[in-house]
Amino acid sequence: VTLHEGEILGVAGLSGCGMHQLGRVLFGLDKLTEGKVQAFRPDGTEVTVRSVQDALDSSIGYISKDRDKEALVLPASIKDNLVLANLNRMGTFILPKKEREHAKEQIESLAIKCSSMNQAVGELSGGNKQKVSFGKWIGNKSRIIIMDSPTRGVDIGVKTTMYQLIARMKKEGYSILIISEEMPELIGMSNRIIVMCNGHITGEVEGEEATQERIMSFATQFDLQGKSTTESK
Repeated sequence: VTLHEGEILGVAGLSGCGMHQLGRVLFGLDKLTEGKVQAFRPDGTEVTVRSVQDALDSSIGYISKDRDKEALVLPASIKDNLVLANLNRMGTFILPKKEREHAKEQIESLAIKCSSMNQAVGELSGGNKQKVSFGKWIGNKSRIIIMDSPTRGVDIGVKTTMYQLIARMKKEGYSILIISEEMPELIGMSNRIIVMCNGHITGEVEGEEATQERIMSFATQFDLQGKSTTESK
């Protein structure tokens, strides 16, 4: 499966299908048992992603489903969280002024509601925490963003804001992979949707042809033993 520049590729499936593990593998957090992940660095060099460092070197960012445990450092400030993924790009000596300017730019661009950039991320609402998660990778100049359940735990109003941000990122040329168990979300946002079941990719649907019924037909194609449901009967 290839993710193109300026494309939103959705990953759908039922709970336990393996799609959340796919996001971790693509970012180098978990190891592949077979196959390989290939990406291109900003200079055009092709690289096989085997680790998180490989992913970072290839301008890949990852927004975890488990935001509070894996995406953010809750006791740390908004500024520190926003700067965290950008340390390698700030040079050997990281100046406080440079950190503040970087954080200010992301807070204003994403309209993060906070008392100051020094406020602890753990004190923010779910929606504003998620904006900080986005800001880490946008500020890092990542061009490929893996988003696992990007609107999980946020209210409807914030969801709309997040969808607008994702659409804007697509227009700006980001390559976006959205993993979600919410099919209306994927159908509404994606150019293409791949469907997983029992750790396998069982189908691919073009965005304009995507319906919940069509996605479900692929999502239930394999039973728990890895056999197709047609063969099982």
